[in-house]
Amino acid sequence: MVKIEFDHTDYAELLDYYAAAFKTKVKNNKLELPSDVGTGFIKLIELPNGLQGLVSDYTVSQDMLLTRSKINKDYFTLRFDEVIIPDAAAIDTVDASMPEINPVRSAVFLGSTKFDWMFLSTKGTRVKGVNILFSKEWLEQFLEVESVGDLIKKYLSLKMSAFNYEPMDMEYKRILAEIVETNVDPAFETLIIQNRVMLLLERFFTRIYYKMSDMHFDVKLSNEDINRLKMIEKELVKDFSIEPPGITKLARLAAMSPSKLKNSFKEIYGLPVYQYFQKHRMNKAKAMLLSRKYSVREVGIELGYSNLSNFAKAFKKSFDQLPSDLLDR
Repeated sequence: MVKIEFDHTDYAELLDYYAAAFKTKVKNNKLELPSDVGTGFIKLIELPNGLQGLVSDYTVSQDMLLTRSKINKDYFTLRFDEVIIPDAAAIDTVDASMPEINPVRSAVFLGSTKFDWMFLSTKGTRVKGVNILFSKEWLEQFLEVESVGDLIKKYLSLKMSAFNYEPMDMEYKRILAEIVETNVDPAFETLIIQNRVMLLLERFFTRIYYKMSDMHFDVKLSNEDINRLKMIEKELVKDFSIEPPGITKLARLAAMSPSKLKNSFKEIYGLPVYQYFQKHRMNKAKAMLLSRKYSVREVGIELGYSNLSNFAKAFKKSFDQLPSDLLDR
């Protein structure tokens, strides 16, 4: 298995890092996978206003695990991925929200560098995609010129403590195909790819706006309340080896009544407090097991389970498989 761990916020540096891991070199901003890793390419695209993108179309010839470690810098990654899987059960991410098992999975993924992310693709999997990296500062500037900017910024501020997936529709797929499978005069290739990538970005934020409009998105909380809820969310997920504080203690930290905390937390994060904690706890367990660095016992103990039978039951409830099944694959 090829394992690559990274925390880069510059795609040019990341591409060079991949090349070093594959024992090859980047040529003209393009990395061709060596035969022992797979076939295909990963290509750097410099976009307007300082944005960077990676365009990928490759098939792995052995299992490959990509791990992005969380950092404290405010960067976002927007991924448009079409994954063709020879064995539909053989691909995993740390989030359980990917589309249902299907030989072809297509999804749009918005993530933050403040959270760990892992992606395992097994031998024979083909990945076609576009990744766009942007900073919080870029997002602020981009949305400043949009009439709906304040609404979108508030939405992202509230929702970016978790991963956000949505299936890729036909228009996304069409634009992605034009980028990955472009067959034009080389003199125009960069311009066309830049244009199509910006279309993806524009379409993503436009869909967020209409989604909010359809949902009548209106959070009746003050900015101070929202910041307190973010503090509570960080408190919940900072250490999975111990039980989270009780509602009464969390309510004191948030300077809210217990009922307001429970209702407001669910409104913002989509789950009750302890369901949210348990979801992220199990995602952490899955990520650790996928890394192949830990035994089931080590993962259970790391996540605060003194009884491994209880850990196995919790894991099966979340992912419909035992933790040992994941290691046996």
